[in-house]
Amino acid sequence: MYYQIWNFFLKEDKYIYWKEQIKVNKTCNKVVWQKIVDFLSLVEQTFQLKSQLAETDSLEPFLKLAKDNGYNLTAEQLAWFLVTRRQIWDLFDFAQKTPSLKEELLIAKNPQQFVNIAADNGYSFSVEELAWLLIEIKSSAEIVSINNSVGEILTGSNYGRIDIGYWIWLAEDWGIVPPFCHRQKPGNILFEDANNPFLLDRCFLPKSYLNQRLLVSINS
Repeated sequence: MYYQIWNFFLKEDKYIYWKEQIKVNKTCNKVVWQKIVDFLSLVEQTFQLKSQLAETDSLEPFLKLAKDNGYNLTAEQLAWFLVTRRQIWDLFDFAQKTPSLKEELLIAKNPQQFVNIAADNGYSFSVEELAWLLIEIKSSAEIVSINNSVGEILTGSNYGRIDIGYWIWLAEDWGIVPPFCHRQKPGNILFEDANNPFLLDRCFLPKSYLNQRLLVSINS
């Protein structure tokens, strides 16, 4: 998905550099996060743009191509987006290999305690950043396929080798991931085909739906 920007930001020496930089200068927000998500989604849908970006050998032409396609991004913004995501994914990966850490994270009483435990283990990100990533994952039918009429996950909830279901359920209980069924609101579902996944009885709601309390700052 990320093409050459992996090399620009996530190779070991550059990753260490950018990790320190974003720790000092963390000025990005949800608007920037979503803009980068949208740009990368556009890349996935545009063969020519995908090919052009794959051929870039430095950051400047990469940023120029993004700008030419309507996305005015900075190196700092891309670094924040990529490094923060890697921090979260690395935590999930490490927790999966470390039962004691996984248990400690799963019994966290609130998202800030979860983030603090992550920081104690060398992984730095905010509650908001954790929520944005988990919402993005949950809204992707390709990664988390949910289609059970009683709210259970029938298909696998793995992203690569990482089981993401634990963290989505935990975030739902905290109220930082909202209870939603689909990204696009359906039309008149009462007269649709019986196999339509948008039908009410096919709609997924998390187990914590009835006591959901969403954090305003994450959805604003």
